[in-house]
Amino acid sequence: MTSPSSPRGSARRFLIAPFTTLFPLGLLGVASVLPTLPALLTPLIERMPTAPSLAVLMAASTAQLTVLTALGVLAGAFAAHRVGFTSRIVERDVRALKRDVRSAVLPGLLTGAIVVGLDVLTAPLMGEAWTNAVADQQRTMLTTLSGLLYGGITEELQMRWGLVSLVTLGLWKLLARRTPRPPAKLTLLAVVLIAVLFGIGHLGAAAALVPLTPSIVARTVVINALAGVVFGWLFTRRSLESAMVAHALSHVAISVLAFVL
Repeated sequence: MTSPSSPRGSARRFLIAPFTTLFPLGLLGVASVLPTLPALLTPLIERMPTAPSLAVLMAASTAQLTVLTALGVLAGAFAAHRVGFTSRIVERDVRALKRDVRSAVLPGLLTGAIVVGLDVLTAPLMGEAWTNAVADQQRTMLTTLSGLLYGGITEELQMRWGLVSLVTLGLWKLLARRTPRPPAKLTLLAVVLIAVLFGIGHLGAAAALVPLTPSIVARTVVINALAGVVFGWLFTRRSLESAMVAHALSHVAISVLAFVL
């Protein structure tokens, strides 16, 4: 029998168990986004005569998302426990999981409402091409489902579990290695940095709709970065699952408000 304190036991607990638990969840999110890719990629293909076929782009997108998810899960498995971040599912802490889920409901719904509000406020600044493109990209059950699963699970594995954990570890070792754990200000810095990266990562979806302008870039980065700060705060203060639930519910709020408005 392998002792939990042995190198093999530690590898199983901190690397193998998180990967085998979380990576399949991430793949579920990747699968959920596939039905939405044709609507997202077709306008890009129409604007670029030399672009590959839709099938090639979908295959490349799927491979890219799968690799990024695997890297995010591995990065988090390596770094999260070293800086005090956790996954209740990996730790099998049902009581804490229930508590974290409850505490994430209101922040998630409020974040979705704020995103919609900012979107409405900035819409007049985006230009006619953006307005027409958004009108053609109405939220459907498929886009809501992909928001729940890809946004709520896969993006959180990539951005919060993977990158926030890794950047927090790096900042700690680089700037405050004498402290017993990462200072709160370094954790917050990591959350903000990755939130901005999270916002930048959404520029590809915007560019698939229309050519990017400064106003579209600013709108896309700022709105998504604000949401990323909320999810990152929940991840570092609560757990991965708290960030996941909040992110997923923000998409529910966005879809409901989009239908009402």
